[in-house]
Amino acid sequence: MWLLNGFFIEQHAESLSHRRDFTDYVESLKPKLVADFGGGYGSLARMIGARCQDTEVHIVEPHPHAVAVSLAEHTPNVRYEREFSGEYDVLIATDVFEHVPDPLALVESTAAHLRMGGEYMIANCFWPVIRCHLPSTFHFRWSWNAAMTAMNLQPGKAVTYGRAYKRIGPVSAIAARAIERRSKRWFGLIERMPGLVHGRLAKLVISGL
Repeated sequence: MWLLNGFFIEQHAESLSHRRDFTDYVESLKPKLVADFGGGYGSLARMIGARCQDTEVHIVEPHPHAVAVSLAEHTPNVRYEREFSGEYDVLIATDVFEHVPDPLALVESTAAHLRMGGEYMIANCFWPVIRCHLPSTFHFRWSWNAAMTAMNLQPGKAVTYGRAYKRIGPVSAIAARAIERRSKRWFGLIERMPGLVHGRLAKLVISGL
């Protein structure tokens, strides 16, 4: 399925546009070491590698497909890794955290490999677009930035449908758990509110009022 998804991305104008936007932003940071976590087919990593030839790009993927590995070999500064190796200037996770039961724990464990001041580019879709998006994570559509802030990942520039988060301190999920609990508790009510009320009510809930 993920191989077919990779083929689709490289033929789909909107998906390619998103990846060009990510590539533009990474290029502006001039990083030495980048990791694309859960990078799958490697389309984004290869685009970054081709544009940023002085940047080493790792696609951190435990079970890469042979076709994807072969394609990556054509870009000398891009390679697949089964786990993180080193301290990265930029981490990327696109369409990852909506597929796992505990997104905060995964952010914590991956951000441990991001240098202080480095940027974590995250794009999520906490909506029921496809079956493998876990409904238990949908509440984060209102509280994700607040949770990241509590984890010392400061929300920064919006990049296409994602955002860059700068690491400003030790990354821990402990403080974010209170936000997560409130977000889960009030999600059903927030979703039943009229559209114009959503944002205001979500902010009140997240702030603990």
